[in-house]
Amino acid sequence: MTIAIAFTLAALLPASRPPDLAEDWKQDAAHFLSEVERLHPSPWFGCPREQFMRGLDEFAASCKGASEPRALAEFMRLTARLSAQGRDGHSAVWPMQSRYLPLRLYGFEDGWFVVGAPEAQREWVGARVSAIGGVPIEELCKRLSPLLTRDNDWNLRSKLANALVCGDILAGVGALADRGRGEVELEHKGAAKKLPLELSAGNLMEMFGRFPLAPRAGARWLEGHDASWRLETLEAEHALYVQFNEVAARSSSGQSLSEFAAEIVRRVEEQKLTRVIVDVRANGGGDNTTFGPLIKALQNPAINRPGVLFGLTGRYTFSAAGNFVSVLERDTKAILIGEPTGGAPNQYGDAETVALPNHQTVLVRVSTRYHAFGKPDDTRLTHEPRQRVLLRSDDYFAGRDPVLQAALDFKLPD
Repeated sequence: MTIAIAFTLAALLPASRPPDLAEDWKQDAAHFLSEVERLHPSPWFGCPREQFMRGLDEFAASCKGASEPRALAEFMRLTARLSAQGRDGHSAVWPMQSRYLPLRLYGFEDGWFVVGAPEAQREWVGARVSAIGGVPIEELCKRLSPLLTRDNDWNLRSKLANALVCGDILAGVGALADRGRGEVELEHKGAAKKLPLELSAGNLMEMFGRFPLAPRAGARWLEGHDASWRLETLEAEHALYVQFNEVAARSSSGQSLSEFAAEIVRRVEEQKLTRVIVDVRANGGGDNTTFGPLIKALQNPAINRPGVLFGLTGRYTFSAAGNFVSVLERDTKAILIGEPTGGAPNQYGDAETVALPNHQTVLVRVSTRYHAFGKPDDTRLTHEPRQRVLLRSDDYFAGRDPVLQAALDFKLPD
């Protein structure tokens, strides 16, 4: 009797509402809009509000009948409008529970290559990537670029390396039909190969928290990234190589930046070194209130001279490291060599997390502060080195460092 009554009551109750993907994403987008206007110091600096609202309407229309990956991609496209003029790579959207291709990619000057892989795919390290999911790599980058916030094109290039292996994002732009598997087309040792791969859960700290290039024999700049900073005297070149990997008051070993800075000056003076090379290519940022002691040390008269002090920069020089380069450029006679920085001289940062009502596994970050370490009227999107030196795949895989070599070979014009 009780069971029969229960079934009768269940039949009379309204059925639970099936998820409405379009409505859920519409609510999430409205919440994002309100949070951007609450948190961001200048939300419409890169995209007028009227344009964003038109984009919001386009997003809502695109969600009707769309799959979750497609809706996610369109939401990323909407939010990336905020950085259409650059300088806001800290704001971001990312699917936190996505699965990934088991390859680490890097965009060298001569193309995209596999730079890391688990044991089962280790033989493909060094292969050029020609297509993913049947989409040529250049076309795929064009599809992905409008979905990613950036300070500049170099910051975008670093983010593309992660988007190119993210299953949800690849599915959202039509490169994968199945978020659990995909095919990568490679060129290696003169042969082409279509490599079917299973996607797996990714270690996000490995992907986003560490410099992507693994050590190669002979390349000192790829060593020691587990340390906040380190020194090495290059005796044959009478140079001091300073690797500054994290903007912090103290290293993980407990040494203060002030102590490290004093050691730089001591070595230069005692060993009568003629070059000081500060490498921030692997420095993704930290606390921009802490680098003052290092700048002060580099202003020492024995160091702060044209042709003596150099800064090595790259696409992963971002956030507080970009702020450091702004001050290095402004307050010393350092000569910059390498790639342009991923961080803009003046940039938005200090991002806070925004929880979406209906998609809480999608990470959303919104910048909350403007950092003007450059001049107030500095509208540059990157620090352009005095000598641009771009890394090619053959240099990396052979363990050569053309950027450091350029600094060691640099001569001032007569």
